[in-house]
Amino acid sequence: DTLAGVLRGDILVQNHCYRADEMVVMLDIAREFGYRITMFHHSSEAYKVADVLAREGVCSATWANWWGFKMESLDGIEENAGMVHAAGACAVIHSDDENLTQRLNQEAAAALSAARRGGYQISEEQAIMWITSNPARAMGILDQTGTLEAGKRADVVLWTANPFSVYARAEKVYVDGALTYDRRDPRFQPR
Repeated sequence: DTLAGVLRGDILVQNHCYRADEMVVMLDIAREFGYRITMFHHSSEAYKVADVLAREGVCSATWANWWGFKMESLDGIEENAGMVHAAGACAVIHSDDENLTQRLNQEAAAALSAARRGGYQISEEQAIMWITSNPARAMGILDQTGTLEAGKRADVVLWTANPFSVYARAEKVYVDGALTYDRRDPRFQPR
């Protein structure tokens, strides 16, 4: 049933690949068998095939600065997300770590900083998409969430400063339209 759903296009494929050659082979297999890959996860070498990802409309979910922890990730670079974005492909910042997951805004800021050091002119407005609309797009739910638009579902964080700043603190959090956290009101804080 799952395979049939993939072949019909009802189930979007998220593929785990670190290396560029793996990604290209998986895209060839998907083309041969008539299914679509929407995102490669970990994709440490996505920068090597960023033009291919852009042409195929495939997102790359990668870390801001993890690489070299095993052979498959040896060629990862800090500029990875920025180079993918600059090629016109869909970059996503993710984390496998429970602490970094809580700070994806800072992870995106680190990736943006590396991209800028590498000479890529990427705005903060573009980089925020790496943790908002681009993941929603890859999951096939951009019509429902990922951007602040009327009629969409959204969990919203109001920050004390630019969310890319290490000094920014969550001021208020709204989940499904309800205030669930308020830094200044103990009634809306974890116990």
